[in-house]
Amino acid sequence: MRHTDAGTRRYPAPAPVIRSAALAALLAGWCAAGCAPTSGAPPRPAPVPGQPVAPALKAGPRAGYDGRRDSLDSVDAAGLRGKRIVLDPGHGGVFPGTQGVKGLTEKEVNLGVGLALRDLLVAAGAEVQMTRETDRDYLTLADSSLRSDLAERVRIANAFVPDLFVSIHHNADPGGLHDVNESQTYYQLGDEGPAYDVAQDVFRALTRNLGIETTKMIPGNFFVVRNSEAPALLSEASYLTYPPTEAKLRDPAAQRLEAEILYLGIARYFTRRIPKLESFAALDAAGRPDTLFTELPRLVGRVAGAFDAARMRIDGRDVPVAIRAERVEWLPSPLASGPHDASFSARLATEGGARASKLTFTLRKPAARLALSLAGSPLATARGTVAARVRVFDADGLALPDSVRIRVSSEPRGVFTPAETTITATDGEAFAYLRRARTVSAKLASRATLVARLLPAAANVAAARLPLARQTQVTRAAFALLMPESTPLALPAAMRPAWLDRNGFVAFTERPGERTLTPQLAGFRCHDADTLWPPRFVALAGGALHGRRICIDPEGGGDDAAGSAPGGSRGSGFNLDVSRALASMLMSAGAQVVLTRDGDHAVSELERVQIAEGFRAERYLRIGHANAAPLAGYYFSSGGGKRWAAQVARTLGDLGLPLVRQGDSAKYPLSQTSAVALYVSTARTDSSEGALLGPGRLRAEAYALFVALARDLAGDGAVWPTDSLRVLDAAGAPLAGAPVRFGAALVLSTDAQGTIRFARSEPGALQVVVEAPRAPMRAVLLDSERGRVLQSPR
Repeated sequence: MRHTDAGTRRYPAPAPVIRSAALAALLAGWCAAGCAPTSGAPPRPAPVPGQPVAPALKAGPRAGYDGRRDSLDSVDAAGLRGKRIVLDPGHGGVFPGTQGVKGLTEKEVNLGVGLALRDLLVAAGAEVQMTRETDRDYLTLADSSLRSDLAERVRIANAFVPDLFVSIHHNADPGGLHDVNESQTYYQLGDEGPAYDVAQDVFRALTRNLGIETTKMIPGNFFVVRNSEAPALLSEASYLTYPPTEAKLRDPAAQRLEAEILYLGIARYFTRRIPKLESFAALDAAGRPDTLFTELPRLVGRVAGAFDAARMRIDGRDVPVAIRAERVEWLPSPLASGPHDASFSARLATEGGARASKLTFTLRKPAARLALSLAGSPLATARGTVAARVRVFDADGLALPDSVRIRVSSEPRGVFTPAETTITATDGEAFAYLRRARTVSAKLASRATLVARLLPAAANVAAARLPLARQTQVTRAAFALLMPESTPLALPAAMRPAWLDRNGFVAFTERPGERTLTPQLAGFRCHDADTLWPPRFVALAGGALHGRRICIDPEGGGDDAAGSAPGGSRGSGFNLDVSRALASMLMSAGAQVVLTRDGDHAVSELERVQIAEGFRAERYLRIGHANAAPLAGYYFSSGGGKRWAAQVARTLGDLGLPLVRQGDSAKYPLSQTSAVALYVSTARTDSSEGALLGPGRLRAEAYALFVALARDLAGDGAVWPTDSLRVLDAAGAPLAGAPVRFGAALVLSTDAQGTIRFARSEPGALQVVVEAPRAPMRAVLLDSERGRVLQSPR
């Protein structure tokens, strides 16, 4: 089957198909003549003059498993002595894996190959741990999901602390075809060291000895491979859904042959002259290893054997090193307080790379400096609330994440109320909210100084001082409200703009002659007009998208049109337009977004997966307009993908767009990304070019995908009715293609009838502004009387 995350997939035996009367006659003639050739395709009869010649029957791919080219003695088994190897025969128990036409299950073939390989490795002196030795799964009453089965396999493997992890599988054609056969070897995505090296050796052994023409070596990101702490590979030696191969694999001799071939590759890997990491440690100033430091540690590694490259990484990023003979040491650079992960590896080109050594350490640097700033107008006649922001830095000028106490007061004392307050800084900042005392005039306050001191006092940390005489700029300040609950508004630091603190305190600079407008706030839209004070916000889609990490993948690019039309349109262009619109909507709703491409350039399938994984995406959405039936496709074993596809299909219908079929998709990124993944092709480029070029259509598609994702993330409780808005010009005619902004956040466009359909994803009043600067117009809210439409002839 495709990979170890998969569940059961069954393919029925194909019914016999007679493609033409002439071909039927030929077949009948061969059978009547008693011809049963054993060396390939049947002989073709001589052509009859005046009659068309029947086409030759296409020979299927080779079944393989005819015998080895390489002797088992061609490798030095001594390299296997003492090596710890985990073998994972995929599936088992209630998970049969793929199934051949004649009923042979993948789980029994995987186990047969695994047991035979175990015996070979043990005989050579290796220590072998099997994830299963019988037809079993790892389900429990508490958790009967496939993921729990896979997680237990990973736990067994990592507890053994192996030198190598090998998962054994056999494939199925995702389209249900029975004339496909190839061999695939997957290695850990991102590990171009030992996982790549061992995969090369296994791949070469399979290519030379298995007898299958098409062989591939591919980075893999399957669950068991991704979560293995040892170098890992997954083999899909052949297609069990190809009947000739299925027939071969029924024989235990063929299963043993495959095990022997895998043995050849594994044994060759362990004969490589790979450098060995002798040690890797974090040291204090006295050279003692430790895990907790108050200043930057020394990271030092030692290598035994020749090497020509060494690599250290801290928190996933490469750092500079100095190499002195066998010793490799980090060249320190500023590092924030907190926990850190480090890794060290070495490589000898043409031979291989050492398995990375890893460690963790915690850095707790003391506070070194305080900085003080004010939001609001402490000298204003109105005596409004002001916010004192205190930031705490270490000696490298980095924010101090540890909690520290700070006292805020004034000199002279009593200028503010409260006269003195103690606050706690977390993540490098703290806020105190003050008001000028009633008995203190603005003139007297202008002579005072605001002071912030560390508690308990530290000799090396001076108090931060801010003379109030400099705070003359007039500002409007208040606590923003999250409507309709009217509670203080709080946002994660990554989403918080400079004018809003984490407690929801807002401060805007007022300039003479200008109207103070509320800026757009990621994740929220305005509740009512933004001229009201204090500003009121409502979370877009109930906050379902706040902080979510979304990877959007516009299919095609470069020479790949991903669908084309007679009018010259390319699917890749439609895909990019929808992706850009969707990205803007998601970011407006508070999500973090990355596009795999933001131009018409080529991006490989592997690069798309690497971008998603590097971004740590929670969701991966590929957008297409292929010259094929519209589809909301997911990897067949992905429950999350299936639910998301159903939500997309439902939402497209709710918003008046054409429906799409839901089903499996075999696109490489859907199976390889660790995120919940979906492929959506809403319309064909070749037959829907006119509709796709129509006013508002692509933005409507983007909005439907936005709503579907928000609904899916919000859960079953998200019941959002749909409304319609029609925009008419002064004469009452529909205004097509007019941009419409909802709540100063999302921008949609009217269709040819001047209509927009949208979801009521937030409660309360909805401000709608139609951007139609060329002519007066009016907007009419259809389907519902809820909300309010503001006419806006600009």
